[in-house]
Amino acid sequence: MGFQGVADLFEEGRRIGAAIAAGQAVSRTDWTRALLATEIVFVSDVVGSGWDWETTTGYTDSATLTLLRGLQRKIVWGGVVGGVFGTRPPRSAP
Repeated sequence: MGFQGVADLFEEGRRIGAAIAAGQAVSRTDWTRALLATEIVFVSDVVGSGWDWETTTGYTDSATLTLLRGLQRKIVWGGVVGGVFGTRPPRSAP
C-alpha cells in the first residue's frame, strides 16, 4: 500500500485523511495510498473490516461501494494516481 509498516500506515493515514477532510492539496502518492488502503479495509476480512464494515463504520456495503466507485472514477480514471506504483493500461470511462 506504500506505507513503511503498520505504524506508518496509521500515522500517515491520519495525516492524509486530515488533509483530504480539510480540502488541502494531496500528492498523487497520498491519493493512491488513501484509495488503496480504503479498498483493502472495506473488502478484506484478513486485514480490514470486511464483513463487519457496516458495524465498524455505520455505512452499508452498497452505499460504500457506490461512493468507492465514484472515487475510483475521479481518482484513477482522472489520472490522479496513474503511474505512482506502476503503470496501467488506459481505460475509458463508462
